[in-house]
This record gives sequence, C-alpha cells and structure tokens, in this order.
Amino acid sequence: MRSSKKRCQETELEERLVQKFSYRCPYCDEPISYDQFYLRVGENEIQCPSCKKTYIRVVASSFPGAGHRSRRH
Repeated sequence: MRSSKKRCQETELEERLVQKFSYRCPYCDEPISYDQFYLRVGENEIQCPSCKKTYIRVVASSFPGAGHRSRRH
C-alpha cells in the first residue's frame, strides 16, 4: 500500500497544447481577434468587422484576458 502511494506522488501531470483554433464569427465564419475589444466577465456585445452583425461573447472569470483593457481600434 505504501509503494502505490509513493508512485502516485511521483507521477506528474503534463498539459500540452496540441492545436489552437482562431476565434470565428458565428455568422460569416471570418477569423476575429478579440485583442481589439474590452472583454468583461459575463456577456459582451461584439460586432464582427467583416459582416457587421452583432453577437454575444460570454467570458468566464477564468479567461486569461478577462478584465484586461486592450487597445481599441
């Protein structure tokens, strides 16, 4: 029993990013960079630069860019 605990403690978990897909507009499927928007935790109204349609982007509190003010274009 003691050796199995020791093996579990020695095992390390490793996370790897295999592929990252770009964010896309749900209407026209064009890639969108959210760097140009101020994303708050919760619902954010986004207007696609390509098709000009508005949609809602929901941001969780664990999102890395949440609450970060970036430059606006």
